[in-house]
Amino acid sequence: MNTPAQPEKTRAAIMNIRIAFSENTPEHGGNKIEILSQVFNMAAPVVIRNRGKLTRVAEDGIEAVFGNSTERALACALDMFNGIPTAGGSGQQPEISVGIHTGTVFFSNLSYGEFSVPVAISDVAYVAHKLSEAASRYNARILMSQTAVSRVRSFETRFNSRKLGKIYLQRSDSEDMIYDVFDSDPTNLKYRKRRSRLVFETGVTLFLNGEYHQSRNYFIELLKYDRNDKTAKDYVLLCDKAISGKPLEKREKYLEIW
Repeated sequence: MNTPAQPEKTRAAIMNIRIAFSENTPEHGGNKIEILSQVFNMAAPVVIRNRGKLTRVAEDGIEAVFGNSTERALACALDMFNGIPTAGGSGQQPEISVGIHTGTVFFSNLSYGEFSVPVAISDVAYVAHKLSEAASRYNARILMSQTAVSRVRSFETRFNSRKLGKIYLQRSDSEDMIYDVFDSDPTNLKYRKRRSRLVFETGVTLFLNGEYHQSRNYFIELLKYDRNDKTAKDYVLLCDKAISGKPLEKREKYLEIW
């Protein structure tokens, strides 16, 4: 048995790609493998082009590590989504979402003979996975933590995004802001998010400051011209509960607790 090399402790960005299988996709059979293969064939060259390493492929997602460059992870995600319309050529593309988080990662290669596979062990991978899983709940394609966003040069001027709210990370007893990066969204959705960004983010800030009446007013105003904004609707319900005198539980002050 080969002894694994001493793992390298480094700061790295991890991108997790989640595939949203439909309810009609058979639990057993070749359809999921075919879809996973399609996404892998689309993602792998983009990951390699952006100097990332694929560290995991499974039914629930594909993971890639980008060393100490969150910017390359984000570039990879955007490049990948830009390639979706022509990928596979079938006309029916799988729905995918991406989560990106940055932090300390233990990275190594496990080898046996000529076979070698890179492995990344870190809570960063767990958070990236949960972000990709949560994206669909916020009508997003790419979710990033503020920890990751802070590592991207001139992020707010170079990319279209909006602050969604805070998450609580139980493993590290810490909180983080999450961002919906919507550069790769369909044109109409991208336009609506861009148009409502200031109102939405002001509403989030007021909510986090406990100013629930004012926060509710902002989200109601937003819903007048974008009635399909699910996250805004969720905030209105939370504000209504707080205004009614029912104290918000800890889990309700955060969008997610992981």
